[in-house]
Parts: sequence; C-alpha cells; structure tokens
Amino acid sequence: MGLNINRRSALALLAALAACSDPDARIRNRIDTGWHRDDLEALLLHWHDHALRPDGSFQLAFNRAWQPLPQAELELIGQARLVYAFAAGHEFIPDAGYLKVARRGADYLLQRFRDPVHGGFFHTVGADGTPRASIKRAYGHAFALLALAELYRIGGDVRYRDAALQAWREIELNFFDPAGGLYNECERDFKPIPGARTQNPVMHMFEALLALREATGDKMAEAGARRLGDFVAYKLLQGQAEGSAHIPEWYGEDWKPLPTREAGGYIDLGHQFEWSHLLATGAVVSPIYSQVAERVLSYALAAGYDDIDGGCGQRAFPDGGKLDTRKGWWQQAECLHALMVAAKETARNDLWRRYEQTQELIKKQLVDAEHGGWRAAEALPCKSGGCQDVQPDPYHMVRLHQAALKLASG
Repeated sequence: MGLNINRRSALALLAALAACSDPDARIRNRIDTGWHRDDLEALLLHWHDHALRPDGSFQLAFNRAWQPLPQAELELIGQARLVYAFAAGHEFIPDAGYLKVARRGADYLLQRFRDPVHGGFFHTVGADGTPRASIKRAYGHAFALLALAELYRIGGDVRYRDAALQAWREIELNFFDPAGGLYNECERDFKPIPGARTQNPVMHMFEALLALREATGDKMAEAGARRLGDFVAYKLLQGQAEGSAHIPEWYGEDWKPLPTREAGGYIDLGHQFEWSHLLATGAVVSPIYSQVAERVLSYALAAGYDDIDGGCGQRAFPDGGKLDTRKGWWQQAECLHALMVAAKETARNDLWRRYEQTQELIKKQLVDAEHGGWRAAEALPCKSGGCQDVQPDPYHMVRLHQAALKLASG
C-alpha cells in the first residue's frame, strides 16, 4: 500500500511540474477528450452505417431506431453538413474510410446541386438528382462552402479548393444586400426574393469563410469574413447597459430588429453561444471580435444559462416577458462549445464548472445510449415528452467534438 501511495504522489508531482512548464496543460486536461472522441466515433459510425446511398448522396431522415423515413427530396443543407461531418471525422479517425465518403458526397453535391447556368446551388433535388426547388438560399450556400473548404483542408484535393473559391465568388457577387448583410433567398438567376432578414445565414457564412481562410489562406476569404464580422459587430450587435450584448434573430429588410415578440422578434440563446465561439475564433481576422465574443457570452450566460442543472434555454425577447427556458438538443451543443472555447481562452474556473455541468447534462439526457446518436430534444427531459422520434443530423455535435480535440492538442 505504501508503494502505491508513493507512486501516486510521484505521478501527482510529475503532473504538477508538467503544468508549471506547460501552462496550457492544466487547461487541456479540463477538456474531456475521451468523451469527445468516443461520441464523435459513435456518431459517425452510425451515420456511416445508415446514411450512405449508392450514388454518393445521403439518406438523412431516420427515426430514433435508425429506420429510414421517407425522403422525397435531398436538401443542400443536410447533404453539405454530412460532407463536412465525414471530412472532419477523417481528421481524427483516419482509418475509417470517412474521407472517401466525404469526397463522394461532395462530388454528388457538385454534380447535382450545382446550377450549370447561373452558378450557385439549388436548394433541393429529387431522389433522381434532378432539381426540385431551384431557388438559392444563403443558408445552404454557407454549408456548401464550409463542406468544400473543410474537405480541401483535410484531404488536400485541389478540386474542392477550386470549387470552394468559385462558390465564394458567386456568393459574394449575388447574395450581399446594399446594407452589408445577406439576402435570405434568391431566384434561380439570383434575383433577390423580398422578405425579412435573419442573422442565421450571416453567422454560418462567417463560419464558412473562416474555414476557407484557414484551408487556403485566401485573402478574399479573409476579407469576406471581416466584412460579415464587422457587419455583425457594428450593425447587428445590441448593447446592454451593463456591458453585455446580443444579436437579434429577425430583422426587416432594412436590418432593423423586429421590436416585439408579437412582431416576431426574439433573441435565440443557442445562437448567442454559437456567435460567441465563432467570434472568438474570428479574432484572427480582427482583434475586436474577441471583445464582442465576451460581451455576447456574458449576455447568453446571464439571460439563458441554467446554473442549477446546466445547459441553456431557447429564447429571450426584446420587449421583455418570460424567457423560453426549454432546452433543445442543438442549443446544448453550442452552449458547451462556447463554454469550452471561452474557458480555454480565459482559464476561468466558473466557465470550466459550467462546461463540466453542461457536459453531464448532455451525457445523461441527450446521448442516446439505447440506439446511438443524440436525442432530438425540443424540451428536456425526454421522459416528459419533449423529444421527437427522429435522428438529428450530426453537424452541431461534430463541430463541438472537432473543436474540443483541436483545443486539447493545440
């Protein structure tokens, strides 16, 4: 027994000395890399086993038990998200064949979704690969750009670099509105479709441009990320008296936030956490983004974090009123992602405590130990009937795990 105690003491001393010589070691050790890797592997294994179709496209609709559900059309968003997920998976699980799957998916996307006449990507194609909805949506283009950029970064095939850069040139030419944001939808020939604006495609285009910049070093991609980041920081950001800030969800065509709950205005709390970690990552483009990230995270924690059970709610409202405190599945992934990134940057124990608390919530209530995947929760706990009998696509979870494993090894 004495030898075991001495051995433990020696190991503890060595760990302490290592932390002193490597200040980041203590931070890395707070990230539960075992769980992040295990859940990433489990998610991608199930999607690999069930989603692949002979033509390179993906079946995306499943019930909780992974039985296929009818899927008359293929949507650009989901197809691109699976390409991204498998490409990212290859970075950490290189012997599972995921890169080949991602390339087949990207080739299908470029062959079937790409508009050979006007450029860009159709919103949906039929099961036979022919266009169904020929409108162009900025949100879907953001994920196509993300998938192609990530596939090039990880696999090195210049075809996907060239396709990503071409996609960005077409996006920049056709989707930006005069105010500096993005049109939500355009006709096939990129004629803008009138309607309200939302921050969501702006956020994901910013994400995709950061990925394209990282993958290629392209200065136009960096300039595009700066253009959108500045639009958010100087136009959309709404400051609070105590110093925090939030980014509303919906706007009129003039990019003025919808003012009341009745008018459709709200603040999506999951998106505040998502913006927080994206802006922190975007500090490589502009140092001001890290300050904005801190303000947005401060708002999200104060307005929507559950310090008793962990996790975050769904919505706050610009004119006050009761918060929507329901806990949805993807919001918890983004909450955990933001807490982890901010904790790594600041070494704040309160953020690490919330990271660990929210991780436990996810492990106990969202990871589906019976069937695999995550539970499609609209309102936790699932035992109260707040979960759908479907499999949510793995984009948010893969993005979370990818960030965790990179932070832990960087």
